[in-house]
Amino acid sequence: MKALLVEDDAAIALVVETVLQREGWSVRHVLDGEAALEGEDAPDLLVTDLNLPGSHNGLEIAHLLRERHPQMAVVLMSGDYEDRDTAPHGMAVLPKPFRRAGLLAAIEQAAAVIRT
Repeated sequence: MKALLVEDDAAIALVVETVLQREGWSVRHVLDGEAALEGEDAPDLLVTDLNLPGSHNGLEIAHLLRERHPQMAVVLMSGDYEDRDTAPHGMAVLPKPFRRAGLLAAIEQAAAVIRT
């Protein structure tokens, strides 16, 4: 299982990467949207911050990558997402700060949407 992590905060990236690896994911970590879009591998999971440096935010990256990889599960992380209860179609929103269980639940929620 391949995960793409897009997060510019080193502390958050380390936590997410560690949790994912312990759950058996192979993780590719990048700092911004441009780097995320350069990869050729098809990730099974995208975990991205909504607010990123560069020309693309996390939601734009999710939509662009979903065009290439329609079966990719998406988790959007944000400390200031306006409507935390309403995720964009087929995506899970993970409010920051979060715990391990919250991250895993968001991944399961995102994967469940793809399976249906």
